[in-house]
Amino acid sequence: MGLSDEIYKAAMDCGYDNCGIIIPEDVNGAAAFLRKRMEDVPSSREFYNGILSNYAPVKERFPWAKAIIILTAEHGKYRYPPELRRRYAKAFFLSPEEGHTDAYDHEKFENWLQTHDIRWKQGNIPLRYAAMKAGLGIIRKNNFFYTNQGSFVGLTGYIIDQECTLHQSVSPRPCSDACTLCQKACRSRSLSAPYTMNPMRCISFWTTFGKGNVPPYLEESMFEKWICGCDNCQDACPYNRRHDWDKGEPFSNLEEIARNLVPEKLVEQSDDFLKREVIAKSDQHLDPEDTGVLRINAERAIRNAKSNAKSNAE
Repeated sequence: MGLSDEIYKAAMDCGYDNCGIIIPEDVNGAAAFLRKRMEDVPSSREFYNGILSNYAPVKERFPWAKAIIILTAEHGKYRYPPELRRRYAKAFFLSPEEGHTDAYDHEKFENWLQTHDIRWKQGNIPLRYAAMKAGLGIIRKNNFFYTNQGSFVGLTGYIIDQECTLHQSVSPRPCSDACTLCQKACRSRSLSAPYTMNPMRCISFWTTFGKGNVPPYLEESMFEKWICGCDNCQDACPYNRRHDWDKGEPFSNLEEIARNLVPEKLVEQSDDFLKREVIAKSDQHLDPEDTGVLRINAERAIRNAKSNAKSNAE
């Protein structure tokens, strides 16, 4: 068994669903991919300049790098409580928290690398682009990475110092040229064209990194009931809509706490509860001190729900 096969087997043993391995040069084209997005939406430059360093050639940043491992973990195999839908981004809440191994075990995989004398570094690479180059799926018009099961998939990448490759052949059906469903579903017009995005208009950004603020060029109603993240463009996609979130395995304690995460109850929860049951599940999109941000978002969700109910009644 070669090293690539051993890595694949170790990844499967750690709970991942697929594994691809590419050479560092395979992701060099990602920088041009990002610059094109910046050219298409000039107002996004300030945001993307902050992450452009992760798109620099891997070999320049890590001279010892000889391969990149990309691992996928399908979130769609789990149930997602209805109380959380259209309020909390599914990818956040279906990703394992530190110390939990419901879906896949980072620590176990990293220990495997270490015991096999493989030097590694996690992150610092454009994961979606790398996953595409590894043959694990495609990037669709809404900019999300898709496997055959859809876009709700976790990606993990490791730069390693051993030579090996492993290309998969996951080939989802491409987007129709005529389809604009994800753009129409984006209330804030963050998606103004295929394969592009203005992160400064993204509801997911403003409910997390944006600290709950509503910038002057957006309207409060655009946030709908979202408290942490936004799945509108993914939920509207035909390649996600066939998925039934009522089916699958239970994940962590989501079903136990879901009723306490609706906005009306969230505003009354303690800081400790919010840190443990929401912020810890936000995939580092919220900081421990952001309990006030969650309350701001929840209060806005309540206002929007009342306003929508009133409009429907009229």
